Amino acid sequence: MARKGKSISSFQKMLAAPVAGRVIAKIRICGPIIPGGSRSPQFKAVNPDRIVQKINWANSRGVKAIIFEINSPGGSVLPSKEIADAVTASEAHTVAWVRDLAASGGYWIASACDRIVADPMSGIGSIGVISTHLEFSGLMKKHGIGYEGFKSGEFKDMGVPFRKTTEKEKKQIQEHINKIHDKFVESVARNRGLDKKKIAALASGRLYLGEEAKKLGLVDRLGSRETAIKQCEKLGRFKHIFVAEVEDFKEELFDGLSRMFAMTPFALGRGIGQSILDNIRYDTSFKPPW
Repeated sequence: MARKGKSISSFQKMLAAPVAGRVIAKIRICGPIIPGGSRSPQFKAVNPDRIVQKINWANSRGVKAIIFEINSPGGSVLPSKEIADAVTASEAHTVAWVRDLAASGGYWIASACDRIVADPMSGIGSIGVISTHLEFSGLMKKHGIGYEGFKSGEFKDMGVPFRKTTEKEKKQIQEHINKIHDKFVESVARNRGLDKKKIAALASGRLYLGEEAKKLGLVDRLGSRETAIKQCEKLGRFKHIFVAEVEDFKEELFDGLSRMFAMTPFALGRGIGQSILDNIRYDTSFKPPW
């Protein structure tokens, strides 16, 4: 795959796959998960469409493993499910690294990964569904404001904040929440290879510490970024060169790597070229200059 308006030589194409096969891609899922994310710099949110694009991009480049750095309280149901489905469908080995928090939809996504690595003091779980709305009928009555709704169906204005919710409506809302909750539990149980009844018992909305979650089977390993990297190597049976952040879709990353691998043996000699690889391999904070 070439950048628009540019082409890659056959030699570069030949090198691209081996290079990509030794790079671990890292995708951040940090902040609340909402449809369309957020354009405001003051409010950071997870855009499901962009996360799915990043996963697909990594797959298209032949990346062998992806680390998902998760620090999220969860968010909307469908965006969380869309990301989890994309993780499940990924051709690469996937490892969730819970840096601080993987709650609700954030844990749903983590559960879709092949392995979950979390710090002992991180927050894990909060499996459950919540639906809330503000109700202003008391305030409106105090100020002499009334509400009249004209509708074609009994539940068409259900949830409007200008009147109290009827008992029949509350029942409808609760049934809807229960169905979503059941799908959530079912998905996590399937992803983790655990009995649905066990997950259902843990799905009280409670947040567990990482060390508690490990004992309950919600987490595979306790550790840090380095632990997540080792899990990627173990799953993919390879030694990584470095970890690359998939922050945008610039093709320079792998094209630049291809050029480096193509030129180094001829210009510097194999010994020096290998020493460069060794330095990159153990310096996981390395960022390529392109």
